[in-house]
Order: sequence, then structure tokens, then C-alpha cells
Amino acid sequence: MYSRSLATVLMLPKRYATAGQMTQRIFEAVLAGCLPLAPANIRFVERFVPDELIVRSGREVIERLSLLRSMAGTQRHVDLIAACLDRLRLFGLSGQVDALESVLHQLVRPTATKRGAA
Repeated sequence: MYSRSLATVLMLPKRYATAGQMTQRIFEAVLAGCLPLAPANIRFVERFVPDELIVRSGREVIERLSLLRSMAGTQRHVDLIAACLDRLRLFGLSGQVDALESVLHQLVRPTATKRGAA
């Protein structure tokens, strides 16, 4: 369905939006070439999509869809998909591993320091 669609609106449960938790829908859409319109109430929304794809109301969704239709197949359309793909790097495994190692290092380090002091 996404591969036949120009755009989709990323709908999240309120608890996800409040926490800035994105669902797999963004991957499904972007990897199929479908532009994800993201509601502005999603915490850190600019990390997930370019500013041009952030919407604040139903009226803005309609306006944005009209604009996107006019640019479908143009270089600007390609550039928006590329910008979305670039933002998916946030979810890349290497970044996740680095973050996890950092947290684990902070958790283990105080324990090692306490043992050395004892």
C-alpha cells in the first residue's frame, strides 16, 4: 500500500507521542517511497522527519498533500525521501549499540570504583 501512496500521516498513541517513541510505520512508509507526514505533537518530531513534513492540523495535512502532489516525481520529492532516509539512521544498529554500551559503562563503572576503594 505504501509503495502506491504519495504520503501517509504517522499516527501514534498519545503515550508514544509524549515520549517521542516512533513506530515501525515510518520505516514501512519511507522504504516504500511514501512521504511520512508527522504530527507536531510528537516529541522530537524533527528528528524523525524534515520540517516540511511536520503538520499541526487536519487542514495543514490537506495543504501539505496538495503541495506534495505538485512536486511528485521532481527532484524536490527525491530530496525529501532522501532526507527521511537519512533520519532513519537514528534507529541504526550501530548507534543503538553505542548508546547501550555507554549506559552499561556508566552502570558498571561506579561498581568497579567502589570495589577498588574497599
